Amino acid sequence: MLGRTLEPVSPQGRVEPSLTLIELFALPGAGKTTVIEAAEQQALVKTRKSLSEEWADTSVPQRLAHVTRAYARLRRLGMATRFGIEARLFTPESVFRLTKLLAKPHWLSSRSGVVLLDQGFLQDLWSILVSGGSSRANQTLLPPLIRALYEGIDARIFILEVDPDTACARLRGRAHGDSRLDGLPESELRSSLRAAAGLQRQIVAAANLAGLSIRTLDGLAPPDVIADQVVSGLPPTTTRIASRASQLRRISIVGSTGSGKSHLARELAHRLGLPLCELDKLRKKAASHGPYGPTFQSRVAELVNGDGWIIDGHYRDVRHLIFCRADLVVWLNYPLRIVALQLMQRFRRKVIANLRRAVKQSGKARRMARFDVTVPWTRRLARLARTVRERREYGGLLRSAEYRNVQVIELTSIPMTRRWLRDL
Repeated sequence: MLGRTLEPVSPQGRVEPSLTLIELFALPGAGKTTVIEAAEQQALVKTRKSLSEEWADTSVPQRLAHVTRAYARLRRLGMATRFGIEARLFTPESVFRLTKLLAKPHWLSSRSGVVLLDQGFLQDLWSILVSGGSSRANQTLLPPLIRALYEGIDARIFILEVDPDTACARLRGRAHGDSRLDGLPESELRSSLRAAAGLQRQIVAAANLAGLSIRTLDGLAPPDVIADQVVSGLPPTTTRIASRASQLRRISIVGSTGSGKSHLARELAHRLGLPLCELDKLRKKAASHGPYGPTFQSRVAELVNGDGWIIDGHYRDVRHLIFCRADLVVWLNYPLRIVALQLMQRFRRKVIANLRRAVKQSGKARRMARFDVTVPWTRRLARLARTVRERREYGGLLRSAEYRNVQVIELTSIPMTRRWLRDL
């Protein structure tokens, strides 16, 4: 299980790239997807599926902005055009794939954390050449294009070495697959894989010339063994938090309304035996004592000076007190549709509870109970709109120079959170 340390900030205040890309490159049937699934059980990483969810949650104007900026890189665009013309990539599929590939790096470099892909840039280049009917990769034009695609990305490439006969047997034996070679007759499949192996070697040679970090793994090894090797190749800026769970004494949990902060906080408090503080309740309690009682800030300051705590919630006026004392900040950065669904489920439970209470009442009390159903929901919508805006600030905030020594873990899906809890 992986946490990520805060990324460095340049002297000019600009946040340096915080993405680490781990890419598997292999023949169809080499078991890339199986290795990804095994690695997910050992590490908190983003995969093709979670990236697709992030892209789906990106607004249309933001998508257009990413694509426009990607195609504004005229040098990269010129390299890709020359490469496509020389390789005679004139089929609609190859042109579409090459166009899509050019848009990927800019958006991917805007992500943070560790990304583990079974369909990365090298695999895309292989698919482009195969779909265009090309059997060779130009060793003059391809290395500069590869270097441009990975510019600004900390990339680790793992080659799963599997011979064409083994890949053929695996493809023939599996029930489901989305490779372009699935379903081919055995003789055609075998010859296609042999041609693909030659093309793969040429792309790897070009990647070496481009200066990428490449490591070859035995694709015949069990998936768990390969996953161990892939995970061990993670950069030193990542840390294994599971192995030092007993050292985590001060944990702050942040995220949008409805992301499940309170549920996670209660579970952590139970497992680690630490006191739980919900900032919402603490703020209400401080307000109830009036101007002469302890202020909210003073109560939080007294709390964070303790030896151990779990704090659920986030307020701007006290976050510096919490983050500077926290051993770990857990950021629940779920897709918006997941947060919205959980909010709807919470609202449904509240409606049922209020209606049941209204049945036992009469007159004005009943009318107030029905009105009480909508009041918290309107407030919750307003807070959701505010936290959606704040959600965009978390990445830059937690990587700022002020909090550079804080350990941060970003959980982007409910299954990822469950795996992290399971391994504590």
